[in-house]
Amino acid sequence: MSRPIEVIFYDGVVSKPHHAQLSAQSESEVLIQYGERLEHQRRYAYRDMELIGALGQLNPAIELKDDARIEFQGALPEWFNFGTKNVQHSIWKLERSPSLIVFSIIFVVAFVFALVKWGVPAASHYVAFQLPENSLNKLGDEAEKYVLNNWTNPSHLAQGQKDQISKQYLSTIAEGRPAKLVFREGGRLGANAVALPNNTIIITDELIEMAHSDQEILGVLAHEQGHLVERHSLQQGLTSLGLSVLYIAMTGDSSDLLTSLPAAMIGANYSRKFEAEADMYALKLMDRKGIEVSHFANFLQRLSDETALEEKPKQAGKTAEADKKADPNKKQPQNESSEKESSLEIFDALSSHPATEERIKMVRDFEKKQQAKP
Repeated sequence: MSRPIEVIFYDGVVSKPHHAQLSAQSESEVLIQYGERLEHQRRYAYRDMELIGALGQLNPAIELKDDARIEFQGALPEWFNFGTKNVQHSIWKLERSPSLIVFSIIFVVAFVFALVKWGVPAASHYVAFQLPENSLNKLGDEAEKYVLNNWTNPSHLAQGQKDQISKQYLSTIAEGRPAKLVFREGGRLGANAVALPNNTIIITDELIEMAHSDQEILGVLAHEQGHLVERHSLQQGLTSLGLSVLYIAMTGDSSDLLTSLPAAMIGANYSRKFEAEADMYALKLMDRKGIEVSHFANFLQRLSDETALEEKPKQAGKTAEADKKADPNKKQPQNESSEKESSLEIFDALSSHPATEERIKMVRDFEKKQQAKP
């Protein structure tokens, strides 16, 4: 005969807890006795029970079909013949183990890191190449509208110059997959070019004016063509969206999730992998078409130099601000012209195409390999 144990019992009629005793009635039933003198009793079959396992400092409990509830004051007794009792006890012990808690934290951090670094980008790549054409056009149209209305202004280039660039692009770079070329004054986008999923390349007046030759412009367009072929902007936007979903899972804030996708496709920096893929696409294309890849390297170098020039006034401004805080009465130099500041502001958006030494070196190395071929 099993020894009764003390439990807390809710009879499902009133919310008041009852002091009670629980004992085994048979292999399939238990007896619960409750009341001031244990004058009331009920029998319950194991098959009608739902075990709520212990969690942290909470003890296990049993939910019953008549809305009654049995709360244990410790571990389940040995004679309690519930099927998953042993599993629940094991989980309960593990939840109270400090070493397992530390391991769980490390595991979760490692899992989230792997998900962000490899999982989300891999899923974005798969989805980007599975989306139908109409979905690409819809997303690209939204992104294009965003760029035209918020980041750029109408182009001031001569129509003849735009026609010449378009003609050279179609005959040299498009290779049967022509994109729509849109010329805009940079505005917030600055000296830049952007490839959008609706097979559109937006190129700014400032970038064209920076180029010293048509071959340099073609090199940039070949780079953007590579982004289009590999659907990089869409992948980048989907990655941002995936990271937003993780953020929502942690915070519950889902405001502007889907509406931010067009901006994410043009505002997020391309990864080094995407830039390298687009660069290599451009280099191979230029090599096939007989265009010296040195033009692309020269443009990247000039872009890098101009960006470095931009950073100097910013650093000087930070130093001046620090000096001003240290000595509020100190006068600031006024010899910098507003024209120079304006010319430097056009490079604010260049972070989406970072002209790094690594990229320039890759172009130079490619050039050397091509020249070494017999």
